[in-house]
Amino acid sequence: MDPQLDPVIAETNDNRLRFEAFCRSLGPAQLEAPVPSATWCAKDYIAHLATIDIWVGDWFGHLADGKPWLPAGESGAAFSIDTWNEAQIVERREMTVAELLSEAAGHRARLWATVDRFSPEVLANRFDFHENNITYLRYLQLWAGHDPAHAADMLRAFPERRADGALVQWLAAYRL
Repeated sequence: MDPQLDPVIAETNDNRLRFEAFCRSLGPAQLEAPVPSATWCAKDYIAHLATIDIWVGDWFGHLADGKPWLPAGESGAAFSIDTWNEAQIVERREMTVAELLSEAAGHRARLWATVDRFSPEVLANRFDFHENNITYLRYLQLWAGHDPAHAADMLRAFPERRADGALVQWLAAYRL
């Protein structure tokens, strides 16, 4: 793996461990709590993080192989990440937290194996991400904050957990 990825991988893996501990600390009512200003309940965010590495891994696989990647929706329709995410979550609504986290671990391992194939040139390539021209290395640096960002989303459903010192410290590092 390119050495400039070492701190990114370490941070992302640390965040995943913290996210998993947070998820395991939630009771059934908290997991099913609707998140204000969102269409998902708290557990849906776990399902999202369990599956998004499938899509990102496919994208990165094409990138590592130097092949164009143009995802398409069903029947050739334009691809929508929101539609894809929703389908993944709905498909996993009956799964337990342990099952979701186990699935997430498998997808994350495959994602890191794909990232391991990134050359320095791939990491330096630029692309448009939310109207910002960034490198793939920068994208991965931002990706490191994905788990804490969704932990903060989940906390909107049960703000009493914002008094948890370790949780507050973790999220504060990301200004969440």
